[in-house]
Amino acid sequence: LPDLAAYVPVDISRTYLMAAAQRIASAYPGLEVLPACADFTQAFPLPRSRRTPSRVVVFFPGSTIGNFDPPAAIELMKVMRRIARLGSSSLTSAGGLVIGFDLVKDPAILERAYDDSAGVTAEFNLNVLRRLNRDLGADFDLEAFRHEAIWVPEANRIEMRLVSSVAQTVTIAGEAISFAADERIVTEHCHKYTPALFATQAGAAGWTARETWADERNYFHVQYLEQDLKQDQKG
Repeated sequence: LPDLAAYVPVDISRTYLMAAAQRIASAYPGLEVLPACADFTQAFPLPRSRRTPSRVVVFFPGSTIGNFDPPAAIELMKVMRRIARLGSSSLTSAGGLVIGFDLVKDPAILERAYDDSAGVTAEFNLNVLRRLNRDLGADFDLEAFRHEAIWVPEANRIEMRLVSSVAQTVTIAGEAISFAADERIVTEHCHKYTPALFATQAGAAGWTARETWADERNYFHVQYLEQDLKQDQKG
């Protein structure tokens, strides 16, 4: 992309954001890097660049969109659409969105991915309890909870859980909470998509797919979407 007017990295952690922006600016000295410390689930003003952009393209790689339940995913894509629209220099110039999403596949493959033999995802999940202990003075016994990842077909999602191994009582911020043996804490939803399902949600947010890229096994898609300008005219 040799003609980029500017790059706007976005993160809610200012310390992390500024360090990353500095590394990017050092690696690409000809590119104006304008970090924005913001919550990307809410619309925010784009920094003004030296060059006037002809359009704004939002870049949302990976499969983070899958962590949002469908209504929230649609709302997030609407937020991205507003950001891209407001940043465009022309009412006839459609903003864009490059986005990744994980596809529905064999549940055994998905469950292995979220409950790997090395225990990496389990440690990631249990870190929720570590943070509660550290930040809120909780007293979770991490040895008394186990990681679980289950495919929920009716919702097209993996559900990550922490399961209490025994009956126990935990204190969080001074409040006692009792858990029965095998009681579950749902920590994360990881939605998977069919191409048709994603197209429906993107369309509900005012986006139309222009290009799709897939891996060799067709496990994952990256799409380039553009705004439906007719929807703006109707609005």
